[in-house]
Amino acid sequence: MPRTPTTFTLALTLAGAIASAAACSSGQPASPSLQPPPGANDGSTPAGVLPFQADPPAVYVAKVKDVLLGLPPTDDEVKAVVADPSKLKSLIDGWMARPEYQDKMLTFFQLAFQQAQVSIIDFSDQTFPRPADISPFTAPLLVQNLKESFARTVLELASEGRPLTEAMTTRTFMMTPALMEFYAFLDAWQVDDQGNITDRFRKDNPALTVTVSAASGPIPIADTLNPSSPNYMHWYNPDVGAAQKNEPAGCDTDPIVYPPTGISLHFLLLGALDNRKNPQGGMPCNQRASSPTSAQLTNDDFNTWKMVTTRAPKAGEKPTAFYDLPALRSGKELVITTPRVGFFTTPAFFANWQTNDSNEMRVTTNQMLIVATGAQVDGTDNTIPSSTPGLDAVHAGDPACTSCHRTMDPTRSILASTYSWNYHAQTEAKFADQKGLFAFQGVVKPVSSVDDLGAALAQHPLFPTAWAEKLCYYANSAACAADDPELQRVVAAFQSSGFQWNTLVRELLASPLTTNAVATKTTTTEGETVAVARRDHLCASLDNRLGLTDVCGLDLVRRGGPQGVVPTIAAGLPSDGYGRGATAPVLPNQPSLFFRAGLENICGAVAAMVIDPAKAIPGAKAWSSAQPDAAIADFVHVVMALAPSDPRAQKAQDLLEAHFTAATHEDGITPTYALQSTFVVACLAPSAVSIGL
Repeated sequence: MPRTPTTFTLALTLAGAIASAAACSSGQPASPSLQPPPGANDGSTPAGVLPFQADPPAVYVAKVKDVLLGLPPTDDEVKAVVADPSKLKSLIDGWMARPEYQDKMLTFFQLAFQQAQVSIIDFSDQTFPRPADISPFTAPLLVQNLKESFARTVLELASEGRPLTEAMTTRTFMMTPALMEFYAFLDAWQVDDQGNITDRFRKDNPALTVTVSAASGPIPIADTLNPSSPNYMHWYNPDVGAAQKNEPAGCDTDPIVYPPTGISLHFLLLGALDNRKNPQGGMPCNQRASSPTSAQLTNDDFNTWKMVTTRAPKAGEKPTAFYDLPALRSGKELVITTPRVGFFTTPAFFANWQTNDSNEMRVTTNQMLIVATGAQVDGTDNTIPSSTPGLDAVHAGDPACTSCHRTMDPTRSILASTYSWNYHAQTEAKFADQKGLFAFQGVVKPVSSVDDLGAALAQHPLFPTAWAEKLCYYANSAACAADDPELQRVVAAFQSSGFQWNTLVRELLASPLTTNAVATKTTTTEGETVAVARRDHLCASLDNRLGLTDVCGLDLVRRGGPQGVVPTIAAGLPSDGYGRGATAPVLPNQPSLFFRAGLENICGAVAAMVIDPAKAIPGAKAWSSAQPDAAIADFVHVVMALAPSDPRAQKAQDLLEAHFTAATHEDGITPTYALQSTFVVACLAPSAVSIGL
């Protein structure tokens, strides 16, 4: 937003003053940097123990509600916990029933199950030798579907009262019709270890042709799929016949006739035209990405979610036809030959952790173990397997490698015997006939299928603590001490509930491990982390506190993708992530100049949306510079998340009012700009842009 240099400097100065006032009243550091350095000691506490100062309810109720919903606490909520700290659990139960909780957990589970850090090119191994999608219009939608599918599966299982352990064993997944098409296509397009393709569509229809036309006009899909119709396998595409830049002469013919290749039909459903022979001879015709209206799959096909059960074909039964869109839209079952079990066999997980003929599933297996158990194969495991199927004798012969290979190779053998290196059916006898043995961290059991492997993960003794730790990282931006009795209590409650996810959330977020209301072994040895609000937390807070809809442009399917300057800036903000071989998530907690600069620009852009907006945004908050007092009070409570009874609230309000008054006396500064500048100051306050303050 426009500001004179004097006003800009004043805004930053006032932001610092608010930070100091807010921090002093809460007993926290005056910046959102981090916990005291390990070993800090003023002489009043034993060596190795950090000084402890309890957080009041105004601080930890705000933290917990922000982590779960991205919303500020109400004054009644804070007062209820002041009167009776046990009320926090019932508040959490109420918050978990809200849609904002589902949105936050959707992001958490995408990361926790390692389904998120992928682009369309990462799926090319599974659709070798072609990309998974060549349309710029549908590829982002397909990728978002693939990222979200398993997270939505877990949320649905939790809503049905199913244990979290079923995330290891489920054969039922949340899918859209577009995802069902992709799963079924992958099943029809088999790639073996040598890169040889078996195109089942072509194999089953050797004499068929696929015709695409615009001149014919729209063709009812019932006719397109009816073998008795003269329009069988005739598809309408409005882009056929249109001349394309730099395309050879003859390629603008209508209709286009393709041989029966599965990949060409898959591209056609997604709105693209595959490369092909030129009907006039000469140079081949290029593939076309086409236009937003050319796909057979509609927007609803990327946005209609349902639980879909996958199963193997019965005797004499054919797998689901990937091109039968009416059946995909109405059905809740996929008949496929490629087994899909749990989080570790989804296309998104495979795209994250690709393998090859050298690695032979070891990376995929190691990441699977990290997700399920929080541990990896690192040479420290003393487990001795009863046998060593799939052992790489050459590498295992090196003493430095023996301890890793003796557990890794038997454990990964069941994946290698089930899937090719491109994640299709394994046909190489060397691997397909190899029996598996799960051998990891004290557990040794035979596994003859990926279903057995999923069960071994679900029953592993490390599973409950691993998932409590993942939630610790999410809530606190740091680990909980594994030997902390309070963490062990939370884990025990999780186990006794039958691994109910919401029980774990309630117990951990109401625990002093999260609230810092009383000292725990974690806080006395590690301190309390106050981290920057990373991208997903920050964007959720802006949306939910201000009534905006995807201000950061993170949702391509339901909200149409990035608009305005905020999505461009948000794309560069620090965000949660995971890395190869890392048991802890990647959490950028420290503020930086880039983070601060990005926030200033985001807050300025948002200020223009909510302060005297030229056009009101439906559902969004809007404040008038003609009523600055009411607006500033809201800035404190809504943007800064300071409840009226919080002793920091009045100090913050006084400082914001002083800033507004000073700004209005600057030459050239209108009341609108003054209030926008005041909003930016509130938006940059540590309680608004950090986790835990």
